[in-house]
Amino acid sequence: MNIKELNGYSRDNEIVCIKVAGTDAEKFLQGQFSNDISSIKEDSYQFSSYSTNQGKVISLLRIIKDQDSFLLLLTTDISEYFMSKLSMYVLMSKVEIEIMSNYKVYGLSGTASAEIIKNNNYENSVFEKEDCYVLNNTSERVSSAIVIHKSNDKLDSLPRFFTSMSFSSLEFNTNKLADMMRGFLRIDMTTKEKYIPQVLNMEILNGISYKKGCYTGQEIVARTHYLGKIKKRIFSIETESESMKYGDVIHNIDSESIGEVISNTQDVQSLNISLAILRLDSLDKELYVNNEKIKKIN
Repeated sequence: MNIKELNGYSRDNEIVCIKVAGTDAEKFLQGQFSNDISSIKEDSYQFSSYSTNQGKVISLLRIIKDQDSFLLLLTTDISEYFMSKLSMYVLMSKVEIEIMSNYKVYGLSGTASAEIIKNNNYENSVFEKEDCYVLNNTSERVSSAIVIHKSNDKLDSLPRFFTSMSFSSLEFNTNKLADMMRGFLRIDMTTKEKYIPQVLNMEILNGISYKKGCYTGQEIVARTHYLGKIKKRIFSIETESESMKYGDVIHNIDSESIGEVISNTQDVQSLNISLAILRLDSLDKELYVNNEKIKKIN
């Protein structure tokens, strides 16, 4: 299967948009997230993480500027818990946090995404198209774009330009596939508060600033970085087996445990793609799940 040849769109019900607005919004978020909020431009987005005081990640997210406010994209399953934790730090700050239930998220894949990105300035990672934000989510392995439809319609109406450009519907979540292929975990209530940002590829995705100053969990994250103690991280894996599931142990040919599957499986054209935490000292070995050989993608 050549994932780059997959072409079309799909609805992404797993992602929700949360708006953080108010005079103190930037200062407030700067004290909570791992990346430098002040560096976000209107034509770009950034990866970031939100952690506990112990540095364990509550959520991974994408952040874009939405005029004078910020739009956070994170997993729907964790959204209520995320908001309850974030709201604890608002105190006297002039900040409003709201789930944008009318914002619908879609994904474009293949030539469908390449065409819209190329026609609207490929250099920008975020641009507006009619009543949508479009985020360039292309990586080495897949051409992809995230579309945020800022619709006031409670129905799941498609963005107008989908129809005008004749995009066809896909049977799988193309955004989720693109995230898996680049090693970006969609943290939910099962995987929250288990790993530090570096294990979840936040350094690789430029989701951590080591110069911005203090934020929740910063001491642990910085100490890990400067001491260089990362011994495992996320990788994409694939298998033809349908039995692979979250929590399965990954072992080598000697039956030694070297990691675990940490996401549900995405079934794409008879291949099952998942994310796994793997020990960095075992990457040159053959990998197995349930005694079936698997392949590390990245």
